[in-house]
Amino acid sequence: MSAVTAHLMRRSVELASDHLPSKPEDEQTPGGLVALFIFSALVFALIGGAIEYTYGGVVATLAAVEDSNPDIYVRIDNDNDDLTKPYDPNDPEPAAVPPPKPITSKLRTTVKHLRARAGFWSRFRGLSMFMTWTMARGFLSAIIPVPSSSFIGQFFVQSLVGILLSGLQMTWVWIVITEPSPKRFYQRIPSYRTWIKVAPAALLEDALTAAAFFLPMAVAQFAGAFNITPGKDNTLADMCRWLAVTTVPAILAFLVTVPARVIFVRVAASMLPEDQETIVPFDRSFGGKVQPAIVGGSGKIGLLDAWKTFDWASRVRFVKVILKTFAMEMAVGALAALVLGGQLFYMMPKGTQGNGSPEKPVIG
Repeated sequence: MSAVTAHLMRRSVELASDHLPSKPEDEQTPGGLVALFIFSALVFALIGGAIEYTYGGVVATLAAVEDSNPDIYVRIDNDNDDLTKPYDPNDPEPAAVPPPKPITSKLRTTVKHLRARAGFWSRFRGLSMFMTWTMARGFLSAIIPVPSSSFIGQFFVQSLVGILLSGLQMTWVWIVITEPSPKRFYQRIPSYRTWIKVAPAALLEDALTAAAFFLPMAVAQFAGAFNITPGKDNTLADMCRWLAVTTVPAILAFLVTVPARVIFVRVAASMLPEDQETIVPFDRSFGGKVQPAIVGGSGKIGLLDAWKTFDWASRVRFVKVILKTFAMEMAVGALAALVLGGQLFYMMPKGTQGNGSPEKPVIG
């Protein structure tokens, strides 16, 4: 999904830079207003990024692996009980202790649990690995000679890049779901043998997401939906049309990436090294589906079993995390649109504030 977001941002910037009107030399925007706009944009970007990483990334990943029914241990509250005393059926039954709720059932409890186990900055755990993975993905996508306007080409590019960097993505999952480790993030990157095992899950996630977004975009491009002529006076209409056409593929990619992402996270978690303890309850055997490599098994869970072992309660919990994250991002996005839109409107030339194009001079 990060590839889709990056593509949308890049295309939006290109479109805006090509079509937004410029001010005449005698009506330049004060530098203070430009600085305020840049500062506001950075603040909203940081807030949105923090929400997406903490809740859409860290918490959602924990929800994808947490066991809904961990082993329940009987706690003896009364130390004076004589365990050698014969059982008396007339004795009153002790009050049943309700099973604890999953840690990821609420965003607040998850962040509180992380802070207690991994410190104040635990909501950004794995950020160094994530930035390395993201920059490597951007670099590889940039050096492959396929233009961003070629949607079919981008489908193959993003699928290939996802496979090549699946080891880094898996390392990020390991860092997020485990207790704090004294090792540096680059020291936890697995070997080629481990990378090749998780590559099919990465291919499934990236290929499905890319297909859900880029293939409909290619159809729209073939139908002429992106035929925008520079220099026309209908810049606002062109941008609205572009946003409308890209909304459906973006939503489709978002829906497809949910199960595909769960499968990748659970496959990656099934290969977690034995010396690393998880920060939430986690069944390493996935209900007996995973056979250790030391006894002749594959040492990982299959793609289909990764989804089948994801019980209904876990699915509901995971979807709730995604929806809550989406709601917070929409709220921040709406506020950003009001603030930044108002600043842009104020900085536009006076003749373009009414219809988005400069007023033509009247002769005679």
